[in-house]
Amino acid sequence: MSELVKLIQEAGVVGAGGAGFPTHVKAGSRVQIFLANGAECEPLLYTDQYMMRVYAREILAGLKLMMNATGAARGIVGLKAEYHDVLEALEPEAAKYPDIEIKKLQSVYPSGDEQSLVYECTGRIVPEGGIPLNVGVAVDNVETLYNVYQASRGVSLTMRTVTMNGEVRRPGVYRFPVGTSYTDAVAAAGGSDLPADQMAVVDGGPMMGAVRFGLGHFIKKTTGGLIVLPKDHGYILRRTMPKSRETLITVSACCQCRACTDLCPRYLLGHDLEPHKVMRAIQNRMELPPSQITQAWLCCLCGVCETVACPLQLSPRNVFAMIRDELRAKGVQNPHHRQPEAVRDSYEYTKIPKMRALARTGLMDYYKHMHEQELPFPIRKVSLALQQHVGAPAVPVVATGDRVNAGQLVARAPEGKLGANLHASISGLVSGVFQDHIEIEG
Repeated sequence: MSELVKLIQEAGVVGAGGAGFPTHVKAGSRVQIFLANGAECEPLLYTDQYMMRVYAREILAGLKLMMNATGAARGIVGLKAEYHDVLEALEPEAAKYPDIEIKKLQSVYPSGDEQSLVYECTGRIVPEGGIPLNVGVAVDNVETLYNVYQASRGVSLTMRTVTMNGEVRRPGVYRFPVGTSYTDAVAAAGGSDLPADQMAVVDGGPMMGAVRFGLGHFIKKTTGGLIVLPKDHGYILRRTMPKSRETLITVSACCQCRACTDLCPRYLLGHDLEPHKVMRAIQNRMELPPSQITQAWLCCLCGVCETVACPLQLSPRNVFAMIRDELRAKGVQNPHHRQPEAVRDSYEYTKIPKMRALARTGLMDYYKHMHEQELPFPIRKVSLALQQHVGAPAVPVVATGDRVNAGQLVARAPEGKLGANLHASISGLVSGVFQDHIEIEG
């Protein structure tokens, strides 16, 4: 194990732009190309743009560290060509590294999806059910690379950059201690005119974020944005439709227009995923898992089918998520592992403009100038979830009543299992150690 891998593991660094895969594992792999994902294709989020503009030097240094660790001969930073202020910050720093280039992308959704990004930046197509490592590429979000740089200096991951948007008085980009409550995050953004019991919060972007009700939740290492909305907003009602009603509408209403297939990012990359056929299989009440049903394993849950494609506002994404749960319960594994030779002929002319995706969510009113504030008011209490990443939850190494300093280890990844360390994000007293989280009061 290299010194950098050890430092990243000790610092508890996980992917900041996805499911939170422990970064030390990726640093221990061997690849030909390492990609920095700064595409930020989710509408209403500005987190990665902020990080690249303010921390360009640290992010590129982190990218170079990961290139050295993995043996990558090339480094590529992928971001939108329209991010002019970001490019002004990045390009002078990138010029210092002859083996790092900047790839300017179109402003389309979902260019930040790592498989789409790999193709756009390298021309390589990730196989069905595969990951970029299968084609000699590794991908990290730009904030992850910032955290890698900090880990190389012995600094643990304790802070998270978050876009605060929606029904807050000061929408903008903030840096919060991991474990900050939604209540404190909203207060730092100037508060809201909505009563707490009338709020819904999208944790992430409007296309793929998770909808949560009220403010009784906490920022994790993977939280890139919080969008506060009225809980009776049409967007919220659609995203939280009961599964039984979702299935009933799908069975009765799908007209087999195939628009969901024609715009599906995985289909366009050459994968054998045709959402309209999966919907047809549901309509025909197929109980066995033929290929039309198991295609659901290939869905990346990007929401294009639901938000942009379907003229009847059906959600193949939600249906596929239900199918995968059922297949998993039956022990049915993904049988699709074909390597496409080329993208579909329609790939280039079916890309979805980012602003069109935003318009279709019904959230265009929240597209506005963003305030930037590096340090919000002091956070006096945090709740640190023991599982903020792919793998096993961390195991507490502190007890109630212990005093801790910011950056101190409070929970360790279990020995021999995939996981990530967890550190105190504020200094104070451990006020509780529970089955799934640790509370610290400053």
